[in-house]
Amino acid sequence: MRTTTTIAQMVVRLLGLVLIVLGGLFWGGRALELVNTHMLIGVLFVLALWVLSGIAAVTHQSAGLVATGFIWGIIVLALGMMQKSLMPGSAHWVIQVLHLLVGLIAMGIGERLAGGIKRSLATTV
Repeated sequence: MRTTTTIAQMVVRLLGLVLIVLGGLFWGGRALELVNTHMLIGVLFVLALWVLSGIAAVTHQSAGLVATGFIWGIIVLALGMMQKSLMPGSAHWVIQVLHLLVGLIAMGIGERLAGGIKRSLATTV
C-alpha cells in the first residue's frame, strides 16, 4: 500500500502542476486546442485522489477526510465539465478563479490523505 500511496500522491502532484500550467495558458488565451487534454488530465487527477481516499479508508483514516476526498473529486469533475457554461461573459473570470481554487484544495486534500496513510503505515511496521 505504501508504494501505491506514493505513486498516487506523485500523480496528484504532477498532474496538478500540469493542470495549473495548462489553465494559466488558457486564461491567457493560448493553447486552447488543449482544453480536451486538460479535461482528460483532470479526470486522471481525480482518479488518483479517489485512490488515495480508498487507501485512506482501508487504513482507517478520518472518515470525514476520506469522504471529503471522494466528494471533492465529484466537485472538481462537475465544475470542470460545467465551467464553460457558468457565468459566460465578462464575469466568467469568477468561475475561472473558483475552478483554480477547487483544484488547489483538491491537491491539498490529496496531500493530507497521503500523509495520513504514510503515518499510519509507518506505525504498523
